[in-house]
Amino acid sequence: MIISLSLFLFSCQMGRSDYMSQEQRNEIEGAYDSLQTTYTALLAEYKSSTDTLPSQLSDLYSQMQNMHSEMDVSHRQMLSGNLGRHMQGNNMMAEGMGMHMQGHMTGEWYSQMMGMHKQMAQMHQTIGQQSMARMNQRLSGEYGNMRRMIPRLDEPTELPFNEEGDPALLNGENLFSQNCASCHGGNAEGVSGVFPPLVNSKWVTGDKSIPIRILLQGLQGEIDVQGQTYQGIMPSFKARLSAAEIASILNYLRDQNQGDFSEITQDDVIRVSKNTSERTRPWTASELNQITDE
Repeated sequence: MIISLSLFLFSCQMGRSDYMSQEQRNEIEGAYDSLQTTYTALLAEYKSSTDTLPSQLSDLYSQMQNMHSEMDVSHRQMLSGNLGRHMQGNNMMAEGMGMHMQGHMTGEWYSQMMGMHKQMAQMHQTIGQQSMARMNQRLSGEYGNMRRMIPRLDEPTELPFNEEGDPALLNGENLFSQNCASCHGGNAEGVSGVFPPLVNSKWVTGDKSIPIRILLQGLQGEIDVQGQTYQGIMPSFKARLSAAEIASILNYLRDQNQGDFSEITQDDVIRVSKNTSERTRPWTASELNQITDE
């Protein structure tokens, strides 16, 4: 079944020149060219070391390439001024999003790549592969610098939603695979010491607003999951997912956990989004631990 998304027209945000100047665009393009040089060198290192990579790193290397390709599409749309398109289930829908939203989407991708390369750098450091550790750490820093170049990321955006959307009509498992499995694994069991598991995790099964907040604004810093401490960056998905898609993913994950957990509705996501609409920075675990009810 095709579910139509509402068209969002953000006045004062549609024109390229109003959102990003040519000087800003040139600055990001120059930084991206430098990043691509480092990324190409890293790929060459990986290709020459395929037989010696631990299985976890080999899997992340493959996922990193897929994420880079997705990020590149969003990056080029932002610089060209093309408005993004959005996947709702198996159907591609035009969103009519403004360039401000496209900038936030690309910023989310930069954050995700920054976190991925940071974690890979730590893994290479642990096993003594210093050259690849340095290149991954450099890429993480370059993505962070590029994110800071995107204008108006400190301004909040609206959450895309369809008033008649029904998360139950979407495929939460597919949406999880498309958006989350690259870091948390296809079975949502994570990567030990690198990316936390999402099964049997209080961060997924607790108060509804907590996992909603994490997907809306992201999570950064130290977090304990199943007795293990993780340190990293979980990006926001607010610009990349609709309210119904967020609910669908979270309901899929809650179903994978042991126990009977209440269903998250699109209205739940919209309510939390409105209550946290001014927040543009990631949450910390300590902040989320203080939340008892939304």
